[in-house]
Amino acid sequence: MEWLRRLVIHHRRSSILLAIMKCVQILLLLLLMSGTTDRVAAAAGHVAVAHPAVQPQSGLHETSVTAKLGLPSLVQQSAPIYPQHSRTSGSGSRTLQAQEQQNQQPEGPQAPEALLAKGFKGLAPPALRNWRRLTDKLNTPGSNITVVTFGGSITAGYIDDSPNSSWVDSLMTWFRSSYPTVNFTVLNLARGSNDVSPAATCWYQQAPQDADLVLVEYSVNGCSGLLFCHSFVAPRVGAYEVFMRRIIRWAPSSALLSVAAFNFFLKDELLRDAQGALTGTKVAMPNPYYGSGENFHTKIAHRYGVPVASIRDALYDVMYDDQLLLAATGMTRRQLLSRNVVHPSTSGHILYAKVIAYTIRLTIDSVLNATPGSAVLAEQQQPRLLPSPISPLAGEGADSDAFCAESVALQQYATNSSGWTWSTPLVAGPCPHPNSCTRGFYAAGAGKTLELQFDTQNSIQSTSGAGPDRRSLIGMFYAQNFLGWWARMGVAQLSCVRGCSCKPLVMAKSALRLQGQNFSGHLGMLKTEVTAHPQCVIRVTIVGSADNSTGQEFFFNGVAVVPYTNFKPTLAIDKRAVAAFGY
Repeated sequence: MEWLRRLVIHHRRSSILLAIMKCVQILLLLLLMSGTTDRVAAAAGHVAVAHPAVQPQSGLHETSVTAKLGLPSLVQQSAPIYPQHSRTSGSGSRTLQAQEQQNQQPEGPQAPEALLAKGFKGLAPPALRNWRRLTDKLNTPGSNITVVTFGGSITAGYIDDSPNSSWVDSLMTWFRSSYPTVNFTVLNLARGSNDVSPAATCWYQQAPQDADLVLVEYSVNGCSGLLFCHSFVAPRVGAYEVFMRRIIRWAPSSALLSVAAFNFFLKDELLRDAQGALTGTKVAMPNPYYGSGENFHTKIAHRYGVPVASIRDALYDVMYDDQLLLAATGMTRRQLLSRNVVHPSTSGHILYAKVIAYTIRLTIDSVLNATPGSAVLAEQQQPRLLPSPISPLAGEGADSDAFCAESVALQQYATNSSGWTWSTPLVAGPCPHPNSCTRGFYAAGAGKTLELQFDTQNSIQSTSGAGPDRRSLIGMFYAQNFLGWWARMGVAQLSCVRGCSCKPLVMAKSALRLQGQNFSGHLGMLKTEVTAHPQCVIRVTIVGSADNSTGQEFFFNGVAVVPYTNFKPTLAIDKRAVAAFGY
């Protein structure tokens, strides 16, 4: 039994060693947090003196490091954490409830610079797009600043353990506190359970063309824990670049910031023995560091002069260890994340906003520190042309604007209906913002038809001066499996009946996988080629039940006409990625 005695001794020594290492790790983190205070406070104080326009509001006498960076103003009672949205629809009571509760907001988590700095993925001032213009407006009293946000439910907020807020609200509180003489307008265009594809096709056109700052959060939906965003030929990576190119052309004077959120889930995995056989023992494994679209999205963002605020990089090393997290933020994982883990809690939203505000502040400071009249400033003030696209998918037609009639915009194009009604899916979530809810035409039963008419010839425009070679007709339908929707969902066929011609399109959940749309988002998007005609009439007909479904219900939510060219520069490496990942 000597071997057993030695094993027990070894196990005890290992356990003691692990405990010591854990204590040392926490101690080092605390020392790092305190050790950076003087350096950062000095830097922040220098900026405050040099640029009085960014001083906090009078009456805020904080002296901590993050106070001088403007970050604790996210939870100051003198500035509401949840300001009223300047543009809302269907959310008056929710916004009013938020305003009534603003005096009972919990104190936000700590945000030491040791964490915040990890999330900063900035660029040198000469590489930034339009941040000089944004910085000048922020430091001009009386300026009007329009902020627009895109993303999924993390950005939409007002859900789960944070029913009255989002990180956008907390960020706007920081903006208003840091720049009290500037007038801010915010338009949150996020929609839960959707990836970047509909935003790249439709929603970018909802942004004001004179927007000053656009924040883009699409690294989770469609990418989290999957391999759908791990190549430049992946549909969602291509769509992310299409979105970047289109929003830059649509709002050419805006500065952009990519917000790389992350799904900090834990997933039970079965262990295997040395021979590879399952042991029956489960272990909780974190979402891998590469389990989002951030790596490829960052490359795209930087190519277009867009800095990145990384929630993943800031929090990954502590979010899966409550001892480290508590030491760093003063809160536990359960306090920062909602029960479903995907969405942050109210405190989590505040922490996310601090990471984002830190990246914005450092980016602004780098621009302010550029010497006036230098070549750097001159380069920043010159118009920036779009570089050639990285993704072959983005090269197909991103430099032409699409025609889109989705959600509320769809209703006006209906010309004939047999049993269809205008509705909002009962399985949809809250609608705190103008673009939050998916609306459309609903019918139940085979044979029900809906006709719509629109222009496929003149409704799309090319910024290059040359007309598009071809056009895709995209049908959008509700495809999310909330409350057992798949068991009720029918199959519908979209066909061209007058004016234009197209190959009929079968709209079904199973068809999404054939076009690489594996993400179960609210909107299913399928396409077919269509000819040009000023009065194109299409018909949507319910033809039966979907796979594994006994129902024949269908929501038709939108239609789009997207120009594209014949040229698709696919290289050997791209073909290998398509074969490997099954795009």
